[in-house]
Amino acid sequence: MDHKGAPPVASALPSKSFFIDMLTKDIALSVCILDLMDNSIHSLIANSELDVSEHLIEGTTASRIKALIEINLSPLKFRISDNCGGVSIEKAKDEVFLLGNSQVGMNYAGLGVYGIGMKRAFFKIGRQISFKSHTKAEELEIDIDVDSWQQQPDNWIFPFKYARPKSAARGGTEIEITELHPVVNQQFASKGFLTILIDKVSRAYALFVKAGLKVRINGDDIKAEMPEIAQSKNLQPVRQLIKKDGVDILIVAGLSPAEDKTPRGWYVFCNGRLVLDADKTERTGWAVDSHPGFHSKFNPFLGYVYFRSKDVRNLPWSTTKDDVDWESPIYQSALSEMWLLSRPILDFLNELYSDVREESEPEHDVFRGGKAIPPQRIASGPNRIWQVKLRKQSDDDPVSIQYKRPKKKLKKVKEALGRSSMSASRIGEYTFDWFYDRNCK
Repeated sequence: MDHKGAPPVASALPSKSFFIDMLTKDIALSVCILDLMDNSIHSLIANSELDVSEHLIEGTTASRIKALIEINLSPLKFRISDNCGGVSIEKAKDEVFLLGNSQVGMNYAGLGVYGIGMKRAFFKIGRQISFKSHTKAEELEIDIDVDSWQQQPDNWIFPFKYARPKSAARGGTEIEITELHPVVNQQFASKGFLTILIDKVSRAYALFVKAGLKVRINGDDIKAEMPEIAQSKNLQPVRQLIKKDGVDILIVAGLSPAEDKTPRGWYVFCNGRLVLDADKTERTGWAVDSHPGFHSKFNPFLGYVYFRSKDVRNLPWSTTKDDVDWESPIYQSALSEMWLLSRPILDFLNELYSDVREESEPEHDVFRGGKAIPPQRIASGPNRIWQVKLRKQSDDDPVSIQYKRPKKKLKKVKEALGRSSMSASRIGEYTFDWFYDRNCK
């Protein structure tokens, strides 16, 4: 301490290099694009009061929304535009461009959480950013030259190019990024990257697309991708709604239809946005404590978990929204319920794929009889437990008998019977019937 004056202080000023380089280091390019889509949908939710999770949980009918998010990417330029309501001058000035977001006073189930997604995506993709937005009453534009901004360590503002009144029927936002980073340029030139992006979008926003949102990538409309669940009078999936600390937790679980050969798992959503896709890892409890690890016989297991809250800080999603906060008390509460409710389903699959096929025929009959239905139909119904009604086996049901014997012994039996051309299976049936007729009648 300096006895002649005030004590020294340690600087905690942020570094622009951290935000521009390090903050983008461990996030995939496709996830950054989804972050930009989250902003569009967040604006849509704020302006239309859309809540797809509420319709699932309460069983109400979602009004069809008319909104479009369009993405165009090439090795030279990235562009995303929407007509989801736009950003006001006040929000652009005080909230949208903050590197961090408190979300104080938010009262709708949006997708904006930490306030870093949009800026992180900007820095990940390129060096020149144009942000234009308009509401029904005003319009604005902010241009960012990342290199120039980075060279001003104490300047943390983005000046408006213009901010003025405007009359419009509907608001929207357009973001264009040029001077792409070399690795981004390479990925945007790859058909494989485009395929991955389309697949991610079709799953992450499936509930919003089903509610009417249109998403278009390089001119192609994206379809919602949500695995269907098997149901019949003899096979009933489980549905359970839990409320804890301001969060609604809806769990739906059962089997995928017999014709669906894709390995499934747990699908976890926060406010309608997918954050875990067909998870079969410790994140959803597999191979934790006494729970079994994922095995191929569990491929048909299909579980959905929907978290909903108007306080987005309570939801168990990561900053990248492609993972869960496993240590969140809310998530731990859900995890306990997930495994309690799924245990009977896994027991059924153990029976379905038992070593003795004939003993599992009733389970196979039930499994094959399940019809594919959208999970929303289960989600919007009342709470119920997993139920399976098995056909009772009678004494007249056929049973398969299989065993192995040396070829030389089989050959001698055929010679003794005078049936040298008879198949091994037919020999088995013949000898069984011979023994039964002489000893059991």
